[in-house]
Parts: sequence; structure tokens; C-alpha cells
Amino acid sequence: MKRNIPLLLFLCIFFQLSAQSQTVNITGTVFDDGTKEEIELASIRVLNAKDSAYVTGAATNAKGKFSVAVKPGNYLVHVSFLGYLEQYFPVNTRTKTAIGNVYLKEDGILLSEATVEAKAPEIIIKGDTTEYNAAAYKVQESAVLGDLIKKIPGAEIDSEGKITVNGKDISKILVDGKEFFSEDPKTASENLPAKMVEKLQVLDQKSDMAQITGFDDGEEQTVINLVVKQGMKEGIMGTVSGGYGNKDRYEANGFVNIARGDNRLSALGNFNNNNNAGGGGGGRGWGNNRGLTETTMGGVNVAMEPSKKFKYDGDVQYRGTDNTVETTSNTSYKRSDVLEDKTSAQNSINKNMNGRFKFEWTPDSLTNIIFRPNISYSKSNQFSMGYSERTSVSRPNDNFLTDSESSSDGHTLRLDGNLLINRKLNSKGRSVTVELSGGLSDGDTDGITYSKTNYFNRDSTSIQDQVYNQKNNNYNWRARLSYLEPIGRNNFLELAYDIRNTHSETDKKTYEKDASGKYTVIAEDYTRNTKNDFLNQNISLNFQARRQKYNYTVGMELNPSRSQTSVVEPGEKENKDRARNFVNFAPRLEFNYLWDKRHNLRIRYSGQTNQASTDQLFDGVLSQSATDTTRGNPNLKPSFEHRLNIRYQKYIQEKTSTIMGFADVRYTTNAIASISRFGEGNSRNTTYENIDGNMTGRLMFMYNTPLRNKRFSINSRTSGNYNRDNTFISAHDGSDPQKNTANTYNIGENLGLKFNSDKFQFNIRGNISYEKTLNSLSSSGQDESLKNTEIYNYGGGGDFSWYLPYNFVLESDLTYFSNSGYAGGYQENSWLWNASLAKEFNIKIKRESGAINLPATLRFKIYDILQDQSNISRNDNSNTLTYSTYNTISSYFMVGLTIRFQSFKGGAKSSDMDGSDSGRRRYGPPGGGGRGPGGPMF
Repeated sequence: MKRNIPLLLFLCIFFQLSAQSQTVNITGTVFDDGTKEEIELASIRVLNAKDSAYVTGAATNAKGKFSVAVKPGNYLVHVSFLGYLEQYFPVNTRTKTAIGNVYLKEDGILLSEATVEAKAPEIIIKGDTTEYNAAAYKVQESAVLGDLIKKIPGAEIDSEGKITVNGKDISKILVDGKEFFSEDPKTASENLPAKMVEKLQVLDQKSDMAQITGFDDGEEQTVINLVVKQGMKEGIMGTVSGGYGNKDRYEANGFVNIARGDNRLSALGNFNNNNNAGGGGGGRGWGNNRGLTETTMGGVNVAMEPSKKFKYDGDVQYRGTDNTVETTSNTSYKRSDVLEDKTSAQNSINKNMNGRFKFEWTPDSLTNIIFRPNISYSKSNQFSMGYSERTSVSRPNDNFLTDSESSSDGHTLRLDGNLLINRKLNSKGRSVTVELSGGLSDGDTDGITYSKTNYFNRDSTSIQDQVYNQKNNNYNWRARLSYLEPIGRNNFLELAYDIRNTHSETDKKTYEKDASGKYTVIAEDYTRNTKNDFLNQNISLNFQARRQKYNYTVGMELNPSRSQTSVVEPGEKENKDRARNFVNFAPRLEFNYLWDKRHNLRIRYSGQTNQASTDQLFDGVLSQSATDTTRGNPNLKPSFEHRLNIRYQKYIQEKTSTIMGFADVRYTTNAIASISRFGEGNSRNTTYENIDGNMTGRLMFMYNTPLRNKRFSINSRTSGNYNRDNTFISAHDGSDPQKNTANTYNIGENLGLKFNSDKFQFNIRGNISYEKTLNSLSSSGQDESLKNTEIYNYGGGGDFSWYLPYNFVLESDLTYFSNSGYAGGYQENSWLWNASLAKEFNIKIKRESGAINLPATLRFKIYDILQDQSNISRNDNSNTLTYSTYNTISSYFMVGLTIRFQSFKGGAKSSDMDGSDSGRRRYGPPGGGGRGPGGPMF
């Protein structure tokens, strides 16, 4: 029997291979008949030709292609996709297996009673774009964009309103590709209604020049693009909300959007005193940033396309803030036994008006012109007061207490613009691009400074009492010429010349009291006029090759620069430094490999020159208090930063799983560092010097995937950070300064579990991070201030949304913070618990033409229920270790009402266009062909 086992195995394999050899593949490609674009995830069903019984099936890939294995025979292939007319193809696989190209037409006649539902993918990755299906994340009717962003795996919004997605900072928010208050993504996140969003796309947006020429210049920023639901592009929608609570907390917000196709006009406004500096929030913003802030803001955003050749967008925004911050800090100076305790209070009133516009004109198919003008005016009023106590065990006679006050009033006007003109010279990619830009800034500040220093162990007092006027005037211009030449097939060569000049001038006049108590005596050490002219040129030659699976760029940049500073001090002639010239070389390398649209790797290296500021280049005293002095350094060289960035991402369509990895390394030569030394009387003398070797590194790995039960998903973010900070520090005994390098290592893990259903959603997360700082002088037997440190930060929390009967919604979030390794008195062990209960209903307004139902939400919310929030920060560098605490808004409750209104083409409501809460897409009848109520817009 044993002898027959090999024979039986052979026969089994033979028959299996024979059976497999009898299968054939039915193939084809599915396109949209209107756009001629490939349709992904179209359904392919193979039916038996005799009785239409189901045999097998598949879905099209990212390129619209499909391949289905069947046994030879007669079949009926059914091709369908939501919102399109289905098609059937008879196939006899003995004679034909390739269907070829299939063009599906949109289904314009759907029965009003029919509703077609299908589960839409939650996340799709296409090259540099990660696309999130908004319908997969249920939010309240009154929710704003920020509420939607917080539900997306890997997305965070911190207490200051900064948005990050998968570890990358979001610099702009676009609506259908057009900028929406682009300089302030927080405004968009806290005012745009979440219900208008169909898809949320996160992408690396290239520069205007790269988008026009197709030649990647390496300049990009991470942005969010919102794809608005199709039915909401014809009509008007808006929200009005207000709330009032205990401790006189209040908020009021308004938003309106009028759209007609590609034209859009939006207006918003809000005011509050609950620390929501961006406003909005739909009544849900908590506002736990530093200090107490009252905000008043308003703005108008417009996006228009008068013709196919001309379009423009822009916005005008006003923002006023009144912020009060109280801070207590403790600082220890390394290589010294000096300790400093500070208590301060600061009030800042800022009023800003900004205007930003973008005009795009394509007079013909070969020419593109983009003009970006900007204007801003700001006015500020600052007042601060504080106490600072500096002590030393080894030199007790120098211990002192300083009482200080300062105030200032200032205003600044800024104008700038950028003009880009591109002309294509042939259809193969040859082009010439000219870019011109320039700007000016005019600022004027009046201020008062006062300080009184008392030395504890000696009978002496030092007083500084001054008024000053400072004018800051700057202008700059830039010109860039680029020539792009195609070489062979899909190869390009770019030759570019860039020249820019920056002129900055600071004119400060400072006065002290005369015998009669009037400020008429010129304080010579604080009065000066400083000018700096910086000319930078860039000559670059870059080669770029594009292939189906990969592309790369190789180039070299030559950066000559010239800097000259002049100073005029009271009673002296102009002191103009000898012009200093510098030359930097920087290779440019970029490699992209694409397994497919959802699986790619990018490696990029670049370099950049940065010039010191006018004050830093001043040959004299920049600022001087009763105890501390800061001087400039006219011999500073421009710094040069090397940047290496690696990004890997993969989206597994079958599992809807996402894998992302990032690495970013930056190394700086001639870094401009602040250097401090202790002098007589525990005074600190600070200046600026160039130091080599400063470095930062960041690693991050993220994994998001649903579990077997698709309602559960997990997301993990593992990070590692490295920072090398160099400085020279002096001992308290007056010995020569020594170089100290602080190497800081940090690793952390953030793990979350999410559940998503129609009625209930929750998110549980936990995090831990470990940080270690090693000082290079610690091994030299120095004092306790240079010891190496280890700290842990850990915590966790969760949030949930529960959609109750009778349209009630209960939401709550709980966060725990803790640490170890911190100094005594700064150990953190706190809970932050917030909750809200909302009732969604309709307000019925009767009219002669018919009743109107306005969706509304009544909400009760309470912030910091346990009254246990703590506000502690820690900063450890090569020179100092500082712990700080600050004030913030305390526990409060508020009752608020939000009302939504909308009128869309054909009389449709927003709910008619919404996807269902479980992430399904619904397709109903078209809205009709007539104008909606209100007549034509624009």
C-alpha cells in the first residue's frame, strides 16, 4: 500500500491540474460613458445562460478591468454599478472570452419609490490622495466639519485647532478644489456644515507651477479637499446658532452658503468667550486652550467661474481676539545652580483684517496666468506684568526679585502679490514659465517698559523706565524664469534661475525720564536704525523621468547669497558692514515607485537657505532689562537645512486596510542659535551664533483596519522622534563656555478601537510615550542641572455618540492624563470629562404657499464635569529645563440652539442627498429640471 501512495498523490495532482486547465477567464474593462473614465468596483455577475442561475462574480479594479474564471460554456455576464444602467452580454467561452470595453450610461429614470443601497468603501487611496467616504461616519444634523474630521482614523484636532491627518499638518481646506479661507483651516473646520460633505480627500497639493507644467518642483503642502454633495451645488444653505451658560459663557454663530454649479458665495460670523478662537462648533466646541479668550470674527468667501477661460476665488476676513493668560514657571539653568521662578499675566487684544484672492486666466490652450494678491492690516494692544525671582546657592548676594510691567500699541499694513505666467511651446511638454512676486510691510509700535529689581542680600535697587517708538519697514521682490524641455519619451529637463531681494529696516527710538519726569532723554543703548539687504540667487538644473511604475528627479542647485547690514546709532555716522557673500550647493533627489494607485513609495531630498533676521544681525544691544541683555551678531552666516523625507503607503482594498509609514530627517549647518552666559549679579547676557549639528528626525507607522465584524475597526500609530540641540553654556563661576549637546529620544504608541453603527458609536484609545534626554556634559562630572532625564506620558480615554429614540442624541468624552519623571509639584493625574445631550426637531413655519420645516437642534452641554483639568507643560533643551502651568477656561455648562435652513434646486432638502448613517449610498430620483425657490442666483 505504501508503494501506491506516491502514485495516488501524482494522480490527484494530475487531475487537479487537468481540471484547472479547463477554466477560462472572461475579461473586460468598464467605463463611464459620459466621462470615459474607468469605473472602479463595478459589479460583475456571471449567470448561467439557460436559467440565469448565479455562477460567480467579481468587481472591477482601479483601472476598471475585471477577469472572472469559469468553466467553458454559455453564460450571461451582468455588468452594473450604482446610478448607471445595467448591461448584459451573452458569452460563449468556447469561441470568445473578451467582452472588451463596456460603457455604462447614467440612469436618469429611476422610480421614485425605488431605493438602491450598497455599502460604500470607507477609505480609498489613490496615489497621493486618501479619500474618506463621509457617509461612513455618522454625525449630528448640526455637526460641523471638525466633528467629521475627528471621527476619521488617524485624524486629530488639538486644543489650539491645529488639524493633523496621519501625522501631517493640514495647511489649507478646499471646497470642490477651491480655497476656503485658506490661511486659516481652523475657520473652515469650525464653521462648514458636515452634512454638505460627500467625500473628504487628504492630498499633497503641489505648487501652482507644478500643477500647470506637470514638472514636480518639490514644493507641496498637505490639504483637505471637500467634495460637496451634488444636490447641494444648486441652492442656498445655512445655519444659525447661539448659546448661553453659567459664568456668563456665551457663543453665537452664523453661516450661509449660496451655490450655483461652479459658483459659490459663503459668509460666516461668530462671537464667543469660551475659547473657540475659530468660532463655530455648532454649539459643541469646548475650548480648552491656554488662557481665556473672547473672539469676534466674520468673513466672506467667494469662488466664481464667469467663463471656461477665467475663474477666481478669495476671501475677506476680520478677526478680533481678547486673550488673557496667567503663567507660573520654574526654570533651572544647566551647568549652574541658578533657579528662576516667574509669575506673569498678559492681556493681548488683536484685530486683524485680511484679504486673499486668486485669479486664473487661460486666454488660449497654451497659456496659463495665475495672480495671487493679498492685503492685511493688523492692530494690537499688549499689556503684561510679572514677578521674576532668580536665586543661586553658590552666589546668594546676587539673588534678586524683579517686578516688571510693559505695554504696547501697534499696527502693521502688508501688501504682497504673486504673478505666474506659463506658455506651452509644443504639445510634448516644452514650456516657459515666468514668476514675479513682491511685497511690502509697514509697521509702527509705541510702547512702555518698566522694571524694578531688588537684590535680597545687599542694599541696592535697579530701575528701568522707558518709552519707545519702533518702525518696521520691509519690502521684497522676486523673479523666476524656468524653461522646461522634453527629452525623448517621458523625460524632461528643467533649467531655472531665481533671484530674490529682501530689504528690512528697524528704526527704534527709546527715551528715559529727565529731571522733570518727562521722557525726553534719548536712551542711546536702545536707540538705533538697522537695515539689512539680503540677495539670494538660485540656479538649478533638474532632470525628471516618468515611467508607468516609477518616476524620479535628479538635480543640482547653486545658491549664492549676499548680505549687508548697516546701523545708525545716536550721534554716530552710519556703520555699514562689509557685504558678505556665501555659496551653498544642494543636490535634489526624488524617487517614486508605484506598485499601483494605492501602493507607493516616495523618497525625497532637498535643501534650503535661511537668513538671519535684521535684529539678529545688529551689532549692538537689542534689548536690555535691569538684569538681562541681548546683543546681535553681524557675523552670522545664513543657515542651510538638509531635508530627507520618506513616505510609504498601501491600501488593501479587499480588507479596506491602510498601512502608512513616514520618515523625516532634517540636518542644519550654521544653525542660528541663541547663546546665554551668566555675568555679574546673576545677569544673563545673550547673543546669537552659528552652530553645526542641529538635527531632528521623525518616524511614524500607522495601521488602520476593520475587524471581522465590519462595525469594529482598530487604528494604531507608532512614532519615534529624535532631536539634537547644540549650544554653548557657561558655568556660574565665569569659566569659558562649553558646548553642550542635548540628545532627546522619544517613542510612543497610540492605539484605538472604534465601533460604528446606526444608533451607537464609540471610540476607545490609549497612549503612552517615553522620552529620554542625554546631555553631552553630563558625563563630565558637572552639577545636578546636567543630569540625564527620563519621563513618561501616558493616558487614554474614549468618546461615544448614542442616537436615542425621539431624536435625542447623547454624546460624551472622557480623557485621562498622567506622567512620571516630572519634578515635584508637576506630576499630572487628571481627568477631563465633557458631555452633551441634544434634541433634534423641526421648527414649522406656516406660509400661504405652504409650510416650511427648519431642522433644529437644542443642546445642553457641560465642560469639565469633574473640575479636574490640569495645565502643565515641560520644555527640556540643551540650556534649560522649564516647567510651566497656565490658566484656562474652568468648568461650565451651556444651553444652545442651532437652526438649519436650505433650499436646493427642484425644492430638494439636504436629507434627500444624504447617505444613510451606516455608510450606504442612496440613489433616488433626480431633483427636477426647474429652478428652486428664490429664483436665479448671481
